Amino acid sequence: MLRNTYKFVSYSSEVCCTAQSLFAGLEKKRAGYFNNITDTELEEIPTLLLLHLPAEKIASLPASVCAVFMKKMKEANLSSLPLTSRSRPTLTNRALNCLGRNMSKLSSEEVLSLGLLLCELAPSQMSLLAPEVLNSTVQALASCKQIPPRHWRALFQLLNDTYGDPSDWTADTIKSLGPLLLLDDSAVRSLRFKSWLKETLSDLMDSLPSPPVPNPPQEFRRGPDLSALRWKLFSLSTSTSEVMPMRRRRAVLPQGEAGLTVSLLEELGGANVYWSPAQLSKMDAATITTAVETLGEVLDYSAEQLVVLREKAIQAWGPVSGLNESQVLLLGCVSQGFNLTELPSLPFSSLDTLETLSRCSWTQPQREAVWRGFVERINKTVGELGAVELVGLDQFICGLNTEETGQLNTDAFREAVQSVGEVQCPLAVTELLKQRAVAVFGEPQGWTEARVNSLGNIMAGLSLSEFPSLSPSAFSFLSPTSVPLIPPDRLAALSTSQLKALGPDNAAMVTNAQWAVLGEAQQAALGNALGVAYDRMANDRAEPTTNPPSNLPQLSGASMLGTLGVGVIMQPFLFLLLGFVL
Repeated sequence: MLRNTYKFVSYSSEVCCTAQSLFAGLEKKRAGYFNNITDTELEEIPTLLLLHLPAEKIASLPASVCAVFMKKMKEANLSSLPLTSRSRPTLTNRALNCLGRNMSKLSSEEVLSLGLLLCELAPSQMSLLAPEVLNSTVQALASCKQIPPRHWRALFQLLNDTYGDPSDWTADTIKSLGPLLLLDDSAVRSLRFKSWLKETLSDLMDSLPSPPVPNPPQEFRRGPDLSALRWKLFSLSTSTSEVMPMRRRRAVLPQGEAGLTVSLLEELGGANVYWSPAQLSKMDAATITTAVETLGEVLDYSAEQLVVLREKAIQAWGPVSGLNESQVLLLGCVSQGFNLTELPSLPFSSLDTLETLSRCSWTQPQREAVWRGFVERINKTVGELGAVELVGLDQFICGLNTEETGQLNTDAFREAVQSVGEVQCPLAVTELLKQRAVAVFGEPQGWTEARVNSLGNIMAGLSLSEFPSLSPSAFSFLSPTSVPLIPPDRLAALSTSQLKALGPDNAAMVTNAQWAVLGEAQQAALGNALGVAYDRMANDRAEPTTNPPSNLPQLSGASMLGTLGVGVIMQPFLFLLLGFVL
């Protein structure tokens, strides 16, 4: 996977660089090139590059090229542009201008000719459409993979004004507009019970694409997550509302043998996370013994739920000291409920067991406890661990202390470093792994782009003096997941040329805390790294975590890696085109 990421990061940055070089060269060729560009000249610019044309130049394109421009926009994939890119609304408005008619006069065919730019229409613009055109537009909008978050609230209000309260929608309306319903979590949660609702919402869930892996940065996300939909399906599966008057609040099934049955737990799958600790406490030993594997696959239990599940596991199988490794495998993420004294005594001796448990959201003290138990059972010193074992440790390698990281075998570390670099450890441990990387690969200022990419998240452990020593060309090869892990003061030590060299995907990963300590020139350089002018999303960027994320399903299209990754094939073409045009 890292090899593909390496190609993607290189390619993504090259697209921006190639587009900027192409546009600059064309402007040198003829002053005001885009003000009087011809059909033939516009046709020669690949759509992928045209999307990176500065907003002011998009707005200045002459009306004479509208036919070619509209053709290109109909086939355009906007997923390479940040959601807050100023090019998105400018491209949309330019296309609307090309249609040459007032919004109220547009036909359905004309609106659909916008292609994916239809997804960029502001609700205030859509509200001007004729009723029948608005209906077809909204139907098409339900298929959009990206809708700018700034439009969500107003768009949902438009849906309410046009189709009424979602609780009054028919099954057919939910089937056709379902993805748009997910723009408002509270509306999903408050849907009133109907006999067909569970089946309809289940079909909606099944129709949505799998979330991209890894999750794209906030600027490239594909829509709201589905946690509200998951909760609603859980509620519908565990409610008795069909036998109650509609005016009364839904009641949850009485807990115990009638509620937490094996069949229900297996049906719910990941939605078992919504049981309260009190409800879980009603589960009998026979139920947890049979359904333990299903419960163990849930990644995001609360600490309170885990306390109850631990007690239930002990009731079913006896004290922790008597568990075997097969039982630990079945317990899966329920094992997180064991305390720091119990964890080292669990029979962790297989890399397969650690691999299974690495999916769970372990705390740093828990990682250290699991590591202690594992290393004691395999009867090896740290220096005797081979590359296979270092890879198999996964996130539990974060449990190593200062002395142990220094003892890692040089050859094993060299061979396993790409996998080790995918793990997100606390900064103190990342700095220790960086020290080992320096001992194995030399000082950072000598690291190549390939080395920087292979080290992944370990790069976040570079010191205040080591980061500025890197060549600017290396920064686009940082792993995107490493960027939010860099302490803000260390990111602020970078020059404008280094920040600009981050490339679009790394720049989009910068957190609010990191952004806040940058100077004005550095912030401008970070904006330039995205390749297009954009307005940074405020208060909408997740801060880094050293625990694995809970990968809840999300409304999404092809992942950004997949979408742009196909461009690797086009890489030689980009340079051929640049040389030909210039």
